[in-house]
Amino acid sequence: MKKYYIRLSVGRAELESLAMLAETEEERFFSQNSHLDQPYRKRLIAAALCQGAALQYLGRGKGVNDFDVHFFYRQNPQKPHLSRAVKRIQARVGAFQAVPVDFIRTVIPSRLCSVRPRGTVKLLQAFLSKTPTDNARCLAQKAVIGLLPRKLLGKTIWG
Repeated sequence: MKKYYIRLSVGRAELESLAMLAETEEERFFSQNSHLDQPYRKRLIAAALCQGAALQYLGRGKGVNDFDVHFFYRQNPQKPHLSRAVKRIQARVGAFQAVPVDFIRTVIPSRLCSVRPRGTVKLLQAFLSKTPTDNARCLAQKAVIGLLPRKLLGKTIWG
């Protein structure tokens, strides 16, 4: 099946919109999965725009098929895995009308978190450069742009 790409640029307005959607999704996820609240809610490292739309933000993409928002968590040794199920919604994202937004949860292995790289960006970069999982290998091929916490909004984490 041929992918359809929207050839609009991704800018600050789209990142702001995605950050708001990410905050809403994070709240929805834990309210519907209360058994994960204690083991993971406070382990969120960051939410970020990834893949092709992140490249589009950097001016190196070929358009936007969808927006991939990843939530990165420090692994909880008592519950080492989170569901890899993708939550897809249709939403307005800045200038993009009714575009798919995928929310994906990614757990960073304890062994990387215990090294304690200085700061959120360095931890995410260590995860992407060491590619300890298939997901990390896939993400490292494109770009990662910060959304949450808000101090990361628009920051190039990888790319």
